[in-house]
Amino acid sequence: MVTNKRYDYLFLRRWFIIIILQVAFFKTYSQEMEPGSKRVTIHAKQETLASIFKKITRQTGLDFAGSEDHLDRQQKVTLNADNITVEQILSTLLAGKGVIWSIKDGRITIKKDVSAREGDVNMGVKNSLSADALKPVTGIVLNEKGEALAGATIVVKGTNGGTTTNSEGRFILQRVADGAVLLITYTSYEKVEVIANSNKPLQVNLKPVVNSLDETIVIAYGTTTKRVSTGTVSKVTAAEISMQPVSNPLAALAGRVSGMTVTQTSGNPGAAINIQIRGMNSISQGNSPLFIIDGIQFTNDYLGPNTANLTGANRGQSPFASINPADIESIEVLKDADATAIYGSRGANGVVLITTKKGRPGKTKVDANVYSGIGKVTRKMTFLNTQEYIAMRKEAFKNDGRTMTNTNAPDVLLWDNSRYIDWQKLLIGGTANYLNANISLSGGNAQTQFLLAANYNKETTVYPGTSSDKRAGLHINLNHTSADNKFSVNANVSYTNDNNMLPQFDLTNAINLSPNSPFPYDSLGNLNWSEKGASFLNPLSNILTTTKNITDNLITGLKLKYKVIPGLDILVTGGLNFIQLNQTFLYPKAAQNPAYSPIISASFGNTTTRNWIIEPQLNYTKSIGSGKIDVLLGSTFQKNKSNIGNTDASGFPNDGLITAPAFATSITSTNSIVDYRYEAIFGRINYNLSGKYLLNFTGRRDGSSRFGPGKQWANFGSIGIGWVFSEEDFIKRSFKFLSFGKFRSSYGITGNDQIGDYQFRDNYSNAPYPYQDQTGYIPSRLFNSNYAWEKNKKTEVAMELGFLHDRILLATNYFQNRIGNQLINYKIPSQSGFENVLRNFDAVIENKGWEFEILSKNILQKNLSWITSFNLSIIRNRLKSFPGLESSSYANTLVIGEPIGIIKTIEVVGVNKESGEYEFNGSSIPKDQIFVNDLSPKYFGGLLNDITYKGLTLSFLFQFMIKDGYNYNASIYSPPGVASNIPAYLEGRWQKKGDQTTIQRYATRGSAYTAYQNFVFYSNGIFSNASYVRLKNLSLSYSLPKKILKNLAARIYVQGQNLITFTNYKGLDPETSNFSSASLPPLKVYTAGIQITL
Repeated sequence: MVTNKRYDYLFLRRWFIIIILQVAFFKTYSQEMEPGSKRVTIHAKQETLASIFKKITRQTGLDFAGSEDHLDRQQKVTLNADNITVEQILSTLLAGKGVIWSIKDGRITIKKDVSAREGDVNMGVKNSLSADALKPVTGIVLNEKGEALAGATIVVKGTNGGTTTNSEGRFILQRVADGAVLLITYTSYEKVEVIANSNKPLQVNLKPVVNSLDETIVIAYGTTTKRVSTGTVSKVTAAEISMQPVSNPLAALAGRVSGMTVTQTSGNPGAAINIQIRGMNSISQGNSPLFIIDGIQFTNDYLGPNTANLTGANRGQSPFASINPADIESIEVLKDADATAIYGSRGANGVVLITTKKGRPGKTKVDANVYSGIGKVTRKMTFLNTQEYIAMRKEAFKNDGRTMTNTNAPDVLLWDNSRYIDWQKLLIGGTANYLNANISLSGGNAQTQFLLAANYNKETTVYPGTSSDKRAGLHINLNHTSADNKFSVNANVSYTNDNNMLPQFDLTNAINLSPNSPFPYDSLGNLNWSEKGASFLNPLSNILTTTKNITDNLITGLKLKYKVIPGLDILVTGGLNFIQLNQTFLYPKAAQNPAYSPIISASFGNTTTRNWIIEPQLNYTKSIGSGKIDVLLGSTFQKNKSNIGNTDASGFPNDGLITAPAFATSITSTNSIVDYRYEAIFGRINYNLSGKYLLNFTGRRDGSSRFGPGKQWANFGSIGIGWVFSEEDFIKRSFKFLSFGKFRSSYGITGNDQIGDYQFRDNYSNAPYPYQDQTGYIPSRLFNSNYAWEKNKKTEVAMELGFLHDRILLATNYFQNRIGNQLINYKIPSQSGFENVLRNFDAVIENKGWEFEILSKNILQKNLSWITSFNLSIIRNRLKSFPGLESSSYANTLVIGEPIGIIKTIEVVGVNKESGEYEFNGSSIPKDQIFVNDLSPKYFGGLLNDITYKGLTLSFLFQFMIKDGYNYNASIYSPPGVASNIPAYLEGRWQKKGDQTTIQRYATRGSAYTAYQNFVFYSNGIFSNASYVRLKNLSLSYSLPKKILKNLAARIYVQGQNLITFTNYKGLDPETSNFSSASLPPLKVYTAGIQITL
């Protein structure tokens, strides 16, 4: 391997030292925090106050004092408090009981409230106030979803008068003065203070106290919490997404989700984001996860015709470029069998669930958010200057024993040797501009909520010219619940139009042009093609060869729910995703060298995709003793139909008519229609006993049109178990420092049907030559209905721990996935007239690894908080078995015991000291290509810190990855010495006999040229260490004080993406090194904005 193991060790050691220091600081600080800020977790059912006081003492070390005459400590109460402060729990327990309390010197003292006279019901007023000024105050207390909170406590601040809400969340307080302050509290919710107003009923919406263990997470066909989940689910919230100036929501996941690699394929707007969860699962079929937006399947794959003309500089427009990140409420990533098996054949590679924002109850509000900024490439390379370049050229000719002429060396003999053009600066050194605006209107009451949002985004490029991506869209959500709470409806509509225009060619590929090449424009401002009779390829001509992608994306969803009887719900969800992609590639005469008889041409693509889905469901919930059972039964009906058209036209009379194919002299059109159908039945049984013992069964039977008769259906399922051992009495007694502990495990089988459509049918295509002036057809694929589903057997064991009242949370997962029944193209005898046929092999792929997650709430105070999270993933992929590999067509690409994504090459031994040419360990291709190059990451993860002081918030994320990748040598197809510039690191070449170096001599032809060709096309010399640490994201915001703004809230902020990169990578950017060493790097982005809420 190329990766330096000592470098890897030192790298990881530094990161662990950082984590240990932060935890040590937190532990020291936590010992000094205010006693009332200490947090407790208590679950009590009809227990006495005395018993609860003992639990508080045991968890906090605070003793209770005071006469028992003031308070009946045998009074029984029910309490469910998760990770709330001592102050909050005392306010809840003692409200309205005629006592006051204080915390001092490690003691909680309870005294009689002498300021309140017995029988005094005048609340919140001075004694001199007239009784006529006291009036009743009514209201309702709701949670963040608009649901009633029964049993919430309402106290008039400064008195012992108060009440609680009824089953409908309503309350009434008699004889309260207008202007009095009401304190509303509810277990596990943030306390709220409101001003009493007798003129109209109050509506108070409480927000939950956020403990990540009890935070709601979206799973397949439902929700759960980390506390009781038996599966592995990671969550990225809207708040985390909003801190990142990204136009593709998938980019917001980088460094934040363990087990997931997120890689930008290019820095161009609209370029794809490559997502992989827990390694590669298939040798030749799809490895992408399943993406679902509000219950509707969505694709991350380029949809248009797969032609170079239409894919453009970003190698294909990503459908996710038409999704507005600001419309997203949360993104959940499902990994193990327990979480994914219910998706059956679609869940083998993991599942990404995207939930969009919805209306919330409360007064109507307007939220506006605008930011703008700039972007530059993350890294540049150092190339030779003109003098160094000319010296290189002369040395190469001397080494070859050749004489320079005007024909073979015009750059040296004809062009200006004092001229220097920094092509890197000219082609990719520009400044991209960013503008993003979002505005929303939302509100509603307990029965009906709405959200109406609009957005606009514009990005330009670092290329010269006017290339850009413009996106505009609408998002509408409407929720309604009937008065009796039996029927509810949720409707979503999102529409986006994205207009992307880029050069057809990534200009990054031309940054190594000769530094003394002619200026790209002549004195008249026209493209320059030659100087002194020597022509050159003008890279700026690509600015005129544009590829335009216009995407219309419509996503609609409807969810109907009816409560038949208590605990039994009927649910029907359905949706439609319609995508239309119109593409235009123009190759005008103005972009072509007039010396080569230019032909004006264009290509046109039109793609429409309709994907609809309907999923009826039954959900039954029943409490049985101290346990609770949830049963889900449902079915899926899905259809996807795509129509892909492509027209190539040439011979236009002039550039003005290039967009009208009717004026072309030659037109070629192709069209394909793909119809995919999918059906399934699925179920889940979940049992929770006392919050300690957890059991989860899922099952699914899938049918897919991608398989032939008799093979279309398959069964999948999983079992997950969990034990919250921290709820056991013996654990509580023996491990008082442990606030939470859970063991869980899962096993299950998922499948993979990402094999393309109609693979089992006998296909025909147009014959290359006509017969008797008629177009003929020839068979292009044999009928084969014998292949079946790939199956992924997933096993996982995990431990989750919480310390210091869940101030520190640790999760460790070990997983092993074995994927068998591999679908591979099997090579068949040429006498059959076909090259291969798709069939199942007994090959088995294994992915196994560890995931570590740490969440540390270092400081939690009223005005100051500091939260740190860290994740580390160690994943190993290997081919476990492949019977008959040596005699198969995969013998030259796969090795038993090695990852399936390896690249086999000849090993570079070094440079011959006598000849100055590369030497290799063998010369026979492919026989001697036995050196294994593994580009999969060895370790990866992220370190996130969120610090808040009053209205100031700072968040920054470091992402890291240890891996190998293509270096810049991979993009230099001819040896250093030909008429192209080279990176400065290649100056350390062989120059004379006896030199010991790793870089061969400069050359233009001959044996050294051949040696270099073997080096770049067949050897491991094009791979090197591509590890990096990157300041992926930084956000600094300030919320203006409400007392200044009164009726509105405002936040100003600055944000950055890809700000600093630490790496020894020999190329432009290590992140894109797995795709190309000469593609446009991800951009370094700086933005500033303002958010206003009315």
